[in-house]
Amino acid sequence: MLKKGITIILFVLINLTQAQAVQLSNNGSGEVLIFPYYTVNNNLNTIYSIINTTAEPKAIKINFYEADNGRDVMSFNVYLSAHDVWTGALVPVVSEHEDHIGENSTLHLTTDQSCAPFLVKNGQEFLPNDIEEDSWTDLQRLRAGYFVVSEMGVLSGFAEEYADHGNSGVPENCAGLEAAWEVEPGEPWDLNTTVFPPSGGLIGGAHIVDVGDGVSFTYDAVALENFWGEDDVMHTHPQDHRPDFRDAHPESRILLDNGELAVSQWNHGYEAVSAVLMQSEVWGDYMLDSVVNGKSEWVITMPTKYFHTNLNGADTSPFRSQWNGETSCDGFEIEIYDREAQFIVPQGGTVTTPPTVGPTLCFASNMIRFLLPGADDSAAGILEGDTQVTFRSLSVLHATESGWALIQFDRPNLPLSPDSGVGFQGLPVIGFGVQKFYNAGAQEGLLAQYGSLFALKGKVEIED
Repeated sequence: MLKKGITIILFVLINLTQAQAVQLSNNGSGEVLIFPYYTVNNNLNTIYSIINTTAEPKAIKINFYEADNGRDVMSFNVYLSAHDVWTGALVPVVSEHEDHIGENSTLHLTTDQSCAPFLVKNGQEFLPNDIEEDSWTDLQRLRAGYFVVSEMGVLSGFAEEYADHGNSGVPENCAGLEAAWEVEPGEPWDLNTTVFPPSGGLIGGAHIVDVGDGVSFTYDAVALENFWGEDDVMHTHPQDHRPDFRDAHPESRILLDNGELAVSQWNHGYEAVSAVLMQSEVWGDYMLDSVVNGKSEWVITMPTKYFHTNLNGADTSPFRSQWNGETSCDGFEIEIYDREAQFIVPQGGTVTTPPTVGPTLCFASNMIRFLLPGADDSAAGILEGDTQVTFRSLSVLHATESGWALIQFDRPNLPLSPDSGVGFQGLPVIGFGVQKFYNAGAQEGLLAQYGSLFALKGKVEIED
């Protein structure tokens, strides 16, 4: 243990003067925001907002990724004025894309006035292009996933003037910003102005709304600071997927549970992002009380998985295998306890799509559903994801129907090992749990419905 501590301290001393190292924000604001989940399954809508808390106008990139393999399904730029907010909504739609007509899909809508060149604000369907490389190409895949917001830089000159809302609440010249991007692919925009390095200060959150039942599940985005290297600016075409996690500064900074600071250098930027998200265990509670028809589901998203398991020549660690066109699976163990500390041996652990043996997480964004013994698994859930793992407790008496669970990623697991510095065990995961229940006695003639969301917690464990 002493050797580990000395190693960490040495790397802290070596890197003390290097301010640029990817890290989790301690106040929820940053240069990059990761939204763990969106869904329009089960007739749900997802509504999101992004706030520029600074007095600096910014160019941001918004990338949406589907749940199976984390493939990009829509990208666009937004130009925020100082203290501006961008909002949008995702709703279910039947596809009108050629070769996919009639398939379930997702539509992005916004009434926001901020400039978003080439975005069809009154309704733009997610795109099928990237998923055509995989085995399952039905647009149902696009109905759930996650999304990432990246600050590309601070605006000046004409760009600042065009994006400014002034006293009217409407940007000065969105058409001018769009015209600046009418250039050949890969060419810089045609506007004689400078985009300065990102400065941070973005915050965001989302609501997953059950319109029919009048229930909303709300979460904050995970914020990353010091994502970029010093003086880095990557201002790309609105329809370009970059920047993404590959463009992060390849150094990470993580405060460990014992108060020590772990600093590591990586070969790739996405590895630095993975490092700050690594968890060897994930913890959360569940609520299944039958008297209120309790329902519980967890979302476990691995936002960097695509880059580890799809890129040619990439080291898949900490994941076990490359994406094979359908899955890339990692095993886990689960412990379930009721509220009176009674251990419940979980029954099953079956994956609904595709069928596999044993409990595994096979996708970029996964769902875990908790059920009581004998519960009808065809009954409506909360989020109704296609990447769902279901667990039941054994049919024995316990003190309570609700409790908490612990997920531990398989040991020995593949570590995430740096080029130099400290490595980590586990998988790079973020997520939350949702609960829904009913109360028929709230008021005569009224069926009250409630929903709650909590962020999953976890354990950071360094590589021996």
